[in-house]
Amino acid sequence: MENDMNLDEGLARGRSYLSRRSFLKGGAASVAVFAAAGMFGCAPQASTTASSGADDAGSSAASGGGEGGAGGAGGPGGPGGGNAGPVDRTAAKEAAKAEGRVFGYSGPGDWLGEAPSVTADETVDADVVIVGLGHSGTQAFLAACETVAEANGGKVDGKVVAVEKQLESAMSWYGEDFGCFNAKFVTDQGFGTWNTGDIVNEFVTRGGGRNYPDIVRAYVENSGATLDHMLEVAAEMGIDERCYTYDNTQDGWVIVQANMDYDKIQAGTDIYECLNKTNYPLTPGTKTWAGAVQFMGEYNDEPIQGVAANSVLPKVNQACLDKATSLGGTIRYGSTAVVLVQNDNGDVTGVIVEEEGKNIQINVTKGVVLAGGDYCGNPDMCWALLNEYMERNEREGGLKADFYSFMGGRDGSSVKLGCMAGGFIEPAPRGCMILGGGLGGPWGANAMLWLNSKGERFCNEGNLTGAQTASARQEEGSAWLVTDQKWMKSVCASGVEHGGPNGGRPQYYQDMLDGMAAIQPGAEGGEVKNCTIAERGYTTVIAANTLEELAGYLEVPADVQDTWLESIAHYNELCAAGADADYGKDSSAMIPVDEPPFYGIKGSVGSRSASPSMVTMSGLMTDKHLNVMNEEYAPIKGLYACGNSLGGRYGTGYSTPCAGNSIGMAGTHGRLAGKEVASQ
Repeated sequence: MENDMNLDEGLARGRSYLSRRSFLKGGAASVAVFAAAGMFGCAPQASTTASSGADDAGSSAASGGGEGGAGGAGGPGGPGGGNAGPVDRTAAKEAAKAEGRVFGYSGPGDWLGEAPSVTADETVDADVVIVGLGHSGTQAFLAACETVAEANGGKVDGKVVAVEKQLESAMSWYGEDFGCFNAKFVTDQGFGTWNTGDIVNEFVTRGGGRNYPDIVRAYVENSGATLDHMLEVAAEMGIDERCYTYDNTQDGWVIVQANMDYDKIQAGTDIYECLNKTNYPLTPGTKTWAGAVQFMGEYNDEPIQGVAANSVLPKVNQACLDKATSLGGTIRYGSTAVVLVQNDNGDVTGVIVEEEGKNIQINVTKGVVLAGGDYCGNPDMCWALLNEYMERNEREGGLKADFYSFMGGRDGSSVKLGCMAGGFIEPAPRGCMILGGGLGGPWGANAMLWLNSKGERFCNEGNLTGAQTASARQEEGSAWLVTDQKWMKSVCASGVEHGGPNGGRPQYYQDMLDGMAAIQPGAEGGEVKNCTIAERGYTTVIAANTLEELAGYLEVPADVQDTWLESIAHYNELCAAGADADYGKDSSAMIPVDEPPFYGIKGSVGSRSASPSMVTMSGLMTDKHLNVMNEEYAPIKGLYACGNSLGGRYGTGYSTPCAGNSIGMAGTHGRLAGKEVASQ
């Protein structure tokens, strides 16, 4: 495998070593080198069953120099050159241990522990092992089987093994959206082809530069092909054709999330002809593209319980597993990965799993892929690693024992396997699927006018990533979304974020139009069906003939009403000027609130006590080939990560240039990891 070196790795290999005295003597040049050297956080290197410690192996690999190497083109210690010597982390590790935390992480507690010492009861040989069969592991397993079969005359013969903790009878997959770009399935419906470089840049911009661009790029450039392949397999395996056929009518199961064309709606065009298929990105403050393929299942006229309760994506995933096993891949259900096996060089040579009280060692000739998910169900890990969220929560009286996802988050065992083998989780800040809240409506996430408990506007509402965090920073209390007769124009100017407007099923927009038209002025308002996710739901919307009346109906306190009205007037002035001089919202979303009837929704901001939601968005650091790296930023031979076990995907939390990119990334990176490991 090519030994790629990113910027951080290059700095790590070329760092100089300074004493405090030489630092003080060295002036500005020494300060720069010292700053570079101080960038690196590291993970513990615990021994496993067959490991004598990859610390030495990592140091040796680093001093070997990679491209250039010791004495290479860059010279020792120079750009592209080798280290001056191995890094001595002994004192730092002892200090971390004395402070009761894991080396390389600022959070409290020993959430990692030691790698267990396990004796195998029996041994199995394979080429590849996939740990976990979620969205990511399923595609990794399929890709590995296809790759091995192609190289071996169509046969896998048990050379690819997947281990899955769940019993076969309990297998399930959560979610319904697969975010992808430039899939043939999507462009065949008349949607445009998007510039992938722009999309990568948007991910990195939203992530505050905390993403690994090549990890994001791998997803963006390969997600369309991954989705198309999944649907081809679904058709080949003979499942219900509605699972892989585009149909945005009420009878269809699979759609593409998109917004609507406001001018066509205003002209009275049939709602099914109003879909905006080409005018992307939408740019109210962030950029979004139509690309989320949604496996919604049947149209819901009324709310149903359970997120993705009608999703047909599990049927597609099952077809992919069936294809893999038909090629000769083996699935071991009820099998829990306990520890990775490593040789004296720190290479991963297998994994020990526990099945019905027996320890089985599966040896590999090519590698192990960690696809066992995140750590959102582990309060110790969440408390130590989700630093921003933990601090917010504790300041509101929260406790570690309650600080985890109540929505089926994984226990972190997959990530811990990688850490115990010498890998480490990406540095803070680390996020999960919540950023801080905001104000929605039946149209979901939006770029309309938001006012806080003081009646003041406080952010660029079109920059959803920033607006959610800004909402969490407000004084806790009521808040209001305000719009007017032109509400649909604002909806059509909003981004197609996760939970954003969804014209992909046009009947949803028609339901919303009908619901809004039925609202009568008054404090009771009306219930309007949501047009975002498949599960529907209702939002109470208040209508009034004047803004003063609306303030009363929305229960804006008397001492806040003047400011509230002044804020709307000022917003209208900005709209008339054609530029948001306060927060920079794009002019496309600067739509004045000046034509009756006026509409409002009462919500809240300033909630900071929330526990982590759904999944964490950080994981193991890898190179661009998804090969897990050790503390020297050198790849650990034979160890790969994908899905929510993979780092480098997000910054401070979930961000959505298209909806469904968490599952989209999982599937895409899974397929890439499966191909990569099986090609070794």
